[in-house]
This record gives sequence, C-alpha cells and structure tokens, in this order.
Amino acid sequence: MNFAKSHVTGLRLDLQRSPFPIAGVSTEISLSRPVAQSTPTCTHSGEHIKRLFPATDFVTGHKFEIARCQNCGLAMTTPQPAPSEIGSYYPVGYYGALGARRFPWMVEVLQNALYRHRVKTVERISEKRRGRVLDVGCGRGWLLQQFRKAGWDVHGTELSEQAARYGREALGLPIETGSLEDVSFPANHFDAITMWHVLEHVPEPAVMLKEVCRVMKPGGVLLVSVPNFGGVEARFFKDKWFHLDVPRHVTHLSSKTLRAALNEAGFLDVHWSGLTPEYDSFSFVQSALNKCGLHHNLLYDLLRGKRAKVINGKATPVWQIAASVILGAVFGVVSLPVTLLAGLFGQGGTTTVLAVKGARAEAGAWEVITETARARWAQG
Repeated sequence: MNFAKSHVTGLRLDLQRSPFPIAGVSTEISLSRPVAQSTPTCTHSGEHIKRLFPATDFVTGHKFEIARCQNCGLAMTTPQPAPSEIGSYYPVGYYGALGARRFPWMVEVLQNALYRHRVKTVERISEKRRGRVLDVGCGRGWLLQQFRKAGWDVHGTELSEQAARYGREALGLPIETGSLEDVSFPANHFDAITMWHVLEHVPEPAVMLKEVCRVMKPGGVLLVSVPNFGGVEARFFKDKWFHLDVPRHVTHLSSKTLRAALNEAGFLDVHWSGLTPEYDSFSFVQSALNKCGLHHNLLYDLLRGKRAKVINGKATPVWQIAASVILGAVFGVVSLPVTLLAGLFGQGGTTTVLAVKGARAEAGAWEVITETARARWAQG
C-alpha cells in the first residue's frame, strides 16, 4: 500500500456512472497479437452493479460497501471518496516520519532483499540488463533504490508529498509528485515500469495501464502486483480481509480482471505468481485475527513504528494486545502451509505479473517479443 493516495482521478462512484474500461475476461494465456482498436468502455450502469457485502474503514470507522459490475467483473468500493476527501483517510503516520522506520528493522531488511530479487527478475526478461525504469506510486523509494544500485536510470512518481519527500531527501531519488498522467512522460521512454500495489488505489486501472503502455518502449517489461480479490483468502474473510482496506483501495482486482486490463492496454503476461513473501503470511494472520473479533488490524498497527501508527482514539485494552500476539503466533504457524499452497494454485492473497509491451509495427513482432521473454524467464 505505497501509492500516493491524496488523489482520486475525478471519479465518484454513484452506481450510475463509473467509466472503467475493462475488457472481457479470459483465463487462458494467448500469444496472439492484441487487437488494435479500443474495447468499448464499461459504464458500470446501475442495473449491472451487484452489492456484495458491507465494509468498514478501520481508521475512521466510516461505512462502505463492496460491489461488483456483473458486466465486466470488476469489484469496487462504494461510495468512492471525492478527490478533496480521500486525503483524510490517510492518517499522519501512514507513510512514517522522515528518518523513522515504518516497520521493525527485520521486516525492512526482508523487504530490501525482496526488492533486490525483483530487480533481477525484471532484468531476466528485459531486452536491456540496464536501462531507464519508472516506479509508479513509488512510496518511500526503496525499490527504486535497488534499481539504482543495479545501474538503472531511475525515475519515480508519487502522489503523497510526504512519501516523495523521504525518497528525495533520505535517498536522493528523482521523484515527481503527481499522477502519471499529470507528469506526462514522453512516449516510448522507459525500458521497465513497476507498479507495486498501486492499481487498487486507482478508480480506472485500465486507463492507467494504457498510459503506462504509452510511455514504455516496445518490448519493455512491466512488473505489477495487486491484492487478489479472487483468491480464497479474500473470499473467506470478506470484510475482515487485511487487504480490503477500504476506502484507500477503491478497486479490487482478481487475476482475471487484471489480465483483462493488461491485455486491453497492450500487454501480454509472461509470468504470474501468487506468492509475495512480505504479504502472504501476515495477511492471513491479521485477517484471521480480524475474523476472531479482535480490534481490526491491531497487530498491524502494533508492528508499525512509534511515528507510523494508523489507529487513533481510545487506548486498546491490554487483553486485546495479548490476544493478538498469542493468537498471531499460532495463526503464523498455520499460515505457512496454507498461504504456500494457495499461492501455488493462484489463490493467494496477492497476485503478481510480469508482462511485456507488444510491438504493433508488424504482425509477427508481438509473438517474437513474448516468446523471447518467456525463453529468458525459463532460462533464469
């Protein structure tokens, strides 16, 4: 959850008008060249909206609902806060203070190790082992820092000035404040783009992916990860699911709806994964604690640094803290085999995809690019 969230792109979902241009869903990977013409935009008209279940913001206590468009399959939070309101749903400590840790040092060490691995993963299928990379919604810039250490020319965008300030001042990274569309990079500019838990904060995921495709070079690599609304964890825990996080998460993508949006934008997926180590086990543990009726996301807040707390108000009873810690340890043991199996079958709490941008200059170019990328991935 590191995308700047003080902005929503002009959409207020009223169940009558909500322009999400998501294409039809396909569960099969196809090597055919994407259709050049644009898919008709889904308007999410009222007769196609199905309410699924209510959900409460654990920070403010405000009430929302999760709904799904039966026409395109995309799930969403309703009502979605207006651009002038969304900033109030991000407490002061959300991004942490400059120079202070958000999480225990062991967690941050693990995160940096995983970021280094993801840089190598992108390099494995990229046409260039080094090049120009953009991290959309880069947060505090830790992933960008690992790209820079590997020799990449790095760029970032972030809507939160607080998060961007940390990346600029503490890490010395070039981070633009604003939406990707507002920054307006040149076309065919980047060799690789990363979007780590960003699209769930975007009212129109397919529109953003089309802009990502525009600024990426043909054959460029996209690394994108989102919470998996179609996984067993989301289906079982529902409003207690750690990754639901309304209203900061305004859309809730499954592997099917993410693939549809990627394909429509001009990308073909190369590799999918349902395993995200820094999220999987903890998401299961916190969701299980929420299901037990303990203070929503209490363990998550306890683990955050002193200057990064997100739960305010009355002091939490000691018994709730003790129960969260003790039961959390028990659920932690259970979570390891459960999340591993779920992830291997594509049913985990998150879904991550590596995709490539197709070339439209000639009919066979798309197949050549994607087959080359797949071969590079298989070779390791």
